Amino acid sequence: MPRQDAADQFVKLIPLIRRKLLRRSDLPQIPNLNFSHFHLLMLIEDEGAVTNGQISETLSIAPPNVTPLITKLVDEGYITRVPDERDRRVIWNQLTDQGERVLLERRDSFRRLFEDRLAFLDEDETDRLIDSLKTLTEIVEKMDKSEG
Repeated sequence: MPRQDAADQFVKLIPLIRRKLLRRSDLPQIPNLNFSHFHLLMLIEDEGAVTNGQISETLSIAPPNVTPLITKLVDEGYITRVPDERDRRVIWNQLTDQGERVLLERRDSFRRLFEDRLAFLDEDETDRLIDSLKTLTEIVEKMDKSEG
């Protein structure tokens, strides 16, 4: 039953994280952009360049809904559209320098927010949390590799 216990802990943990660490009202905002835009920027950062089809598949967004998200990010100067050199029907979405800066600023804001939220922990608790988060990260990365 260890897998069932692990699954139960995940089910218990996710709502706690959302309630205690990721309250929307406390999250750093990017002017004129919502969470879907930010998630899309992070995907492009991770992949380097993506097509609208890849965005639709990876983020589980219906294809007709991808275009307005991309258009908004282009209009704000966070991404650029680049035609594929070999197949002009393919358009790659890439981060601009401004897009990279806004992601860096938002990550810094998240880090400060989490530092503030965890300030009540003593050194031993902080060390245990770090070890647990490293383990969780390794497991999630392993899950990601087993699916790909």
